[in-house]
Amino acid sequence: MNTPAVRMTGITKSFPGLYRSVLANDRVDLSIEKGEIHVIIGENGAGKSTLMNILYGLLEPDQGHIEVLGKPVQISSPQRAIDLGINMIHQHFMLIPSFTIGENIVLGDEPHLSLLLDRRKIRRIVKELSEESGMTVNPDSVVRDTAVGVQQRVEILKSLYRQARILILDEPTAVLTPQEIDELFQALRTLARQGATIILITHKLPEVMAIADRVTVLRDGAVVGRLEREELEEQRMAEMMTGRPFIWKEFVRAKQTGEPVLTVHELHYRDERGIPVVNGVSFSIRAGEIVGIAGVAHNGQEELGELITGQRSSISGSIHLQGKDITNASVRHIREMGMGHIPDDRYGEGCAREASLSRNLIMGLHDHPPLGGSFFLKQGQINRWVGKLIDEYAIKTNHQDMPIQSLSGGNVQKAIVAREMNIAHRCLIAEQPSRGIDIGAAEFIYDRINELRSQGAGILLISTDLNEILRLSDRILVIYNGRIVGERSPEQTSPEALGLLMAGIES
Repeated sequence: MNTPAVRMTGITKSFPGLYRSVLANDRVDLSIEKGEIHVIIGENGAGKSTLMNILYGLLEPDQGHIEVLGKPVQISSPQRAIDLGINMIHQHFMLIPSFTIGENIVLGDEPHLSLLLDRRKIRRIVKELSEESGMTVNPDSVVRDTAVGVQQRVEILKSLYRQARILILDEPTAVLTPQEIDELFQALRTLARQGATIILITHKLPEVMAIADRVTVLRDGAVVGRLEREELEEQRMAEMMTGRPFIWKEFVRAKQTGEPVLTVHELHYRDERGIPVVNGVSFSIRAGEIVGIAGVAHNGQEELGELITGQRSSISGSIHLQGKDITNASVRHIREMGMGHIPDDRYGEGCAREASLSRNLIMGLHDHPPLGGSFFLKQGQINRWVGKLIDEYAIKTNHQDMPIQSLSGGNVQKAIVAREMNIAHRCLIAEQPSRGIDIGAAEFIYDRINELRSQGAGILLISTDLNEILRLSDRILVIYNGRIVGERSPEQTSPEALGLLMAGIES
């Protein structure tokens, strides 16, 4: 019998909570064979990331044992994991934007000629790694000038340069086009055939079907199932993850829309370097309509959302909400006019991490009746209001006064959605509403977005997830290099066609 590349036995890990400790991993057993692509799935809070952070040395287990290639090991730090041939590639890449691809790959173990970098040897190293893995990159390109898919290749090549043979990838397809996902999966299969062991964490079940050799399902910190390749089925995996029968809803397209709610005309914005990031963008959204903006990350959609919601100031162009000019208006003024905003960074922008769930739910509503006035908060009203939202949005929490950072990512997202839905009487800007959350939380949020649309609000959906865009949108705009390069009907296009537009290629 072959020795597993990784064996984790009886892994238990808990974290202190406000009223009781939270059990993140409950006696987890995990065995991963050498040369396989093993996918770990589960809802938010199921313990996936905790388990992988233990394997990578970011956390230490309370109980349990780890073996790597049959040898018992203590992994007390990421450096120890790297020494054992384990590396973890996070959603947010750890690259230096101003360095070249080659410099990033060899960073920390650079070949030198006297006191200078041996750039010829760096190019040879990158060429050999590229040929071995099937991931071609230009070693002389500056990272900040490359596409997201290229940057992900650089992260993998950097791991291979450090002799990593066990790769952990956390949500690796979150910001890739369909074509880039295909290229990534092809490269991962090549590495697996060469004996590398690949561990993926993902929420996207179609991708599990496409790439997994075996699947481990976690729920509430414990393993609830293991599936071989021939046993994989989306419905079965969804029900194992959630612990209940699961049905994907069919959302009906808008049959009738009203007057324009949001109008953007010839909007321009330059970044700190003077580079055009939003370049002459124009569109409108009608009452009762969801307009999706599809694009690879960092093509201007983040800045566009912030311009519309008052977080940035444009250099020219106009924005109108219900016919009233809100160009460069304050965030407060725009929100008081009835525009809600689900930001793409739920922790950096969407909430105050150390504040309570209750305080986060009332932000922006706290100084208006019935929750408060000019000088005082009405705590009784707040308690009732917050309790109602927790019930209505199925937010899992021990108490409304718990710090919001103690909740799982999906429940933090539900709290942000709950708050913004109560502000978005006229318009909602929803950026990456399901990024990094499980299918149950995502379906719940989609339901709420459609419900708001049916009440007559106009919704701008900004997402890199093409399944999300195609499923929810009534119309789709594609952004590339800060420009709208196409408009498509979701019923008359495909992910592949949108992916080409997102890459700047017009079919």
